[in-house]
Amino acid sequence: MFVLSALAYAALVPSSHGTLPVTHIGNKPVSALRPVRVALSRMGRMTQCGASRQLRRLDVTTPKADLMRSSDMHVTGRITIMGGGSFGASMAISAASKGNNVTLFVRRQELADEINLQRSHPRFQGIVLSDNIKATTSPMEAFGVGTEDEKPDLIIHAVPVQASRRFLTSIKEHLPRHVPILSCSKGIELETLELMHELINETLSDASSGYQPPLAFMSGPSFADEVSRGMATGAVIASNDKRLGKRIADMLRSERLRTYLTTDVVGVEVGGAVKNVIALAAGIAEGLELGVNARSAIVTRGCYEMRRLGHLLGGRQSTFTGLAGIGDTFGTCFGPSSRNRQTGERIGRGEGIDDILATSDQVSEGVPTARALVKLVKSKDHSFRIDLKYPIIFGVADILDGKRTPFEGFQNVMSDPLRMEMYELGDNWEATSREKASVTARETEQI
Repeated sequence: MFVLSALAYAALVPSSHGTLPVTHIGNKPVSALRPVRVALSRMGRMTQCGASRQLRRLDVTTPKADLMRSSDMHVTGRITIMGGGSFGASMAISAASKGNNVTLFVRRQELADEINLQRSHPRFQGIVLSDNIKATTSPMEAFGVGTEDEKPDLIIHAVPVQASRRFLTSIKEHLPRHVPILSCSKGIELETLELMHELINETLSDASSGYQPPLAFMSGPSFADEVSRGMATGAVIASNDKRLGKRIADMLRSERLRTYLTTDVVGVEVGGAVKNVIALAAGIAEGLELGVNARSAIVTRGCYEMRRLGHLLGGRQSTFTGLAGIGDTFGTCFGPSSRNRQTGERIGRGEGIDDILATSDQVSEGVPTARALVKLVKSKDHSFRIDLKYPIIFGVADILDGKRTPFEGFQNVMSDPLRMEMYELGDNWEATSREKASVTARETEQI
């Protein structure tokens, strides 16, 4: 590297007299540097052309001023967060810390009073809420109905999946149209087997006018207690509208919250749903005291099932190697704050699922999601012996339904027929992956 730098310096850097008065470098005469000079000159032109192509690939319909704003970490605005639980409150703390004005839309008046009067939240004792966070139980106030100046620039949905349809239906008439909605809820609705993008669109769209709400979805390893304490966190925001994704990312990202972008909404949602079921399996293995080897194998094979299902539903393989896939899975399966892992550990130790849920003050989305995933797989994958393709997902559901004991579930996984580790993905998978990788590369350049 030093020799190349010296050659480049001698070959290209001009002096006040035209070129540097260097006749030799080592035992090489300057005349021998011509090939280096030509090569480096070509590299410079290629770099400039590449940069120009990248600029041209940005959305040509986006004004320059918008592009500048979209890359500004200091973008702030008004944010309404639907849901005053752990994650909703942690997002409020994070968003307010960079200057956004945040309104928490909560169910209980006593929670709103504690936030507004005592500047605290019961989930995060010891944390003093900043003055730019307020709470309300009024949808009129939360969404600035009738007051254009108070209308939010962004709405964050942080309500559990199984309660989302009922909640959104109840407040639909108050939601301002064309305000972006960022969903942080992870899972699959048990009754309809819909992901959140399907659920929200179905609930809030207006067929008569053709209106569809602008949507984005956030996922990644983001435990509420760590987010609330300002610990470094990475998350990915998925939206079919790249400009919308940028706007939301800029409103939320800070020195403590690093946001990335993708257009793979399905992949991000599948990852966020399946990882909770894998965490239940990891917790069960921990409760059975099977050891680190077993837990690591279960998590790895669970990620394989995640990729398989994501591919079946139209997600990109690259998404499952990112924050919404293995990133969130690792955090949920091994993190001490993981509700799903804790629930699985209690199951492994012999507690019944009904008793666990009755004594838990927080939602374990993996429980309904496991049952929903089994139904979803059966409705989408009509191949032979699908239980052998999704042994962890099916096994967790069987344990939750009392069809197997935790140890029998483990034995079933260990007695799987001998096969190639990745054989079922096949050549078609690899070809599809290469094709989608090229699409992903082009989209990355555009972003």
